Amino acid sequence: MRPRPRELTSLGSRIAEIVDGMDLSPEQRKEIRRRLETCLDALVRAGAAERDERIEALSTRVRQAEEQLAQAQKMEAIGRLTGGIAHDFNNLLTGILGYSSLLKTFLPENGRGYEAAAYIERSARRASELTRQLLAYSRRETPTFRPVDLRRVTGEAIEILSRSVNKNVEIHTVFDDPQEPVSGDTGTLVQALLNLGVNASDAMPGGGHLTFSTSPFVSDGEVYLNDVLVPEGRYVSICVADTGSGIPEEIRDEVFAPFFTTKAPGEGTGLGLSMVYSCVRTHGGFVRLLSSVGVGTTFQILLPVMEESGDAGETRAPETEIPRGTETVLVVDDEEIPRNLLCDVLRSLGYTTLPAVSGEEGIEILRYAPEKVDLVIVDRIMPGMDGVETFARFRVLRPTLRAILCSGTSEAERTPSGAVPDGFDDFLQKPYERETLARTVRSVLDARPSKN
Repeated sequence: MRPRPRELTSLGSRIAEIVDGMDLSPEQRKEIRRRLETCLDALVRAGAAERDERIEALSTRVRQAEEQLAQAQKMEAIGRLTGGIAHDFNNLLTGILGYSSLLKTFLPENGRGYEAAAYIERSARRASELTRQLLAYSRRETPTFRPVDLRRVTGEAIEILSRSVNKNVEIHTVFDDPQEPVSGDTGTLVQALLNLGVNASDAMPGGGHLTFSTSPFVSDGEVYLNDVLVPEGRYVSICVADTGSGIPEEIRDEVFAPFFTTKAPGEGTGLGLSMVYSCVRTHGGFVRLLSSVGVGTTFQILLPVMEESGDAGETRAPETEIPRGTETVLVVDDEEIPRNLLCDVLRSLGYTTLPAVSGEEGIEILRYAPEKVDLVIVDRIMPGMDGVETFARFRVLRPTLRAILCSGTSEAERTPSGAVPDGFDDFLQKPYERETLARTVRSVLDARPSKN
């Protein structure tokens, strides 16, 4: 093998650095490096003129990759900002959602007051879902993956779109049957399809056809979607196609970038397609854009099929009776609204509550009467002593104390295996409803004592 020219060695090093900085699986990085070595070896064997031409083409691809890496770094900064805002917003939503569900218990079900409280509750739930999607978008929340039937997900998105898009847009479906399930988060997948559907509708102001289709897809390991290698395996393909104005070729590489929009100021955030891209990548999937000006646009999404499907879309039978209790619960939260809500809801369920505005105050309460407290609910993020440190101090005073970790940040507080960290018995995600709190508390109290 002839030695590589200096410019090829330098180019290979640049590409390797870019690959290492990208959000790719180890298998994808290995495959890209293998292909890189093959390309560089081919360049060594090529003649001078052909080599210069290939180097120029490869250098262009490297510059594009460097731009993508810069974009990923910008997304990380956006994610940090989003995470902080979402945390504070979730604390506010905790009060709205929790007190609306508590208010319903005092009102007759057939009255206008009950209906108004239920509407507030539904609105807060939607706002909570939006916050969760923002956290997932910024990668500060780990989506809850379950077996998902994409026909059902698509149906939910279409149901919402049918009430919101232009009436002169006809929505069609073409579903493969039977459909293999994927592992996914229903809420974020529905939102991704909604974003695609709304964009498609906007591209057809005079009316047209919007088609959602699903079908099986098999990659042999040589398939690329928008220059991204699709590993070998089985996938489910979802296509969202419109007969709109199409996307000009010169901006197709920019459509997934955050804040990029062709709409007039005030008419679009520029986050719709970037949220779609983030959702798909979080699910281990891939997305491709096909468009022709004056003909229409198709977005194709590939999601990997579950190896062990289980029961896709399985839902738990509703439980009507809300559990109650008479135990004593120590509530530790520096924020007034969620702390008061916890105490009010727990008292409405028959429990005795001991509120504390800080970890230090909680320790003093527990030190005064360690055997009186049956359960502690502590917020994860607090000034000074945070929830994890506070609970560690609690354990010194009461080694078998049961505890629930509460947070408005994300379910990522759980470990990768799904267990609750640092000896906590369960995790409570803000915002929550009265029934969720009641069942979580009762489940922990009825379980065996926490591990030492």
